[in-house]
Amino acid sequence: MSGTVIRAGEPHTIRTRGITLLRSGHREIRRLKRANHTPSIHGNKVWNSSFLIMDHLTRRKVSADEHMMDIGCGWGPLSIFAAKRFGCRVTAVDADPDVFPYLDLHAQINKVRITQQQDRFEKLTKQRLADVDIIAGADICFWDELTPVLFNLIRRGLRSGVKQVIIADPGRSPFYALAEKCENAGMDARVVERRTKTPKNLSADLLIINN
Repeated sequence: MSGTVIRAGEPHTIRTRGITLLRSGHREIRRLKRANHTPSIHGNKVWNSSFLIMDHLTRRKVSADEHMMDIGCGWGPLSIFAAKRFGCRVTAVDADPDVFPYLDLHAQINKVRITQQQDRFEKLTKQRLADVDIIAGADICFWDELTPVLFNLIRRGLRSGVKQVIIADPGRSPFYALAEKCENAGMDARVVERRTKTPKNLSADLLIINN
């Protein structure tokens, strides 16, 4: 994998926002699947809400000395973007170990280094979040059971000193339940709709919580 080269115009690639991502049909992705790296918790592609968080982070102007944690990272498009665009420290967290070969591939293609951490959301303690400035997650609140889990994670993060939490979702009910819980708890939380035309027409809602 260390010698992987992605040529300009190669099929099944996405080039956007200064990074290169691979679609499910790309030869390198198929190679990983043949090696029995099959993610089991929906970490099986690049999720579209990631691009809206990338745009938010660009507007926010992340600094190189900040530490971003990408929760439910999957193949790691958010991690790759933040590391390449801002040069900041990035930790990519996922419960499924089979996503990390895909993250490794994308990190190698984009020439960035990402710290990997296999953990469930419940295991991200205040101690583990103590040096994190930004928590970001795209398409991670898709089950009702995840609403209280993510709420508790956000609360731990804010108590640990996390400056901002950004969760993006295309509009699932568990996501809106999470937003309501955060607002009812008195957090500085808001939901905003974001749109983009690249790499295609997309829209998602962002739950943004400031500390």
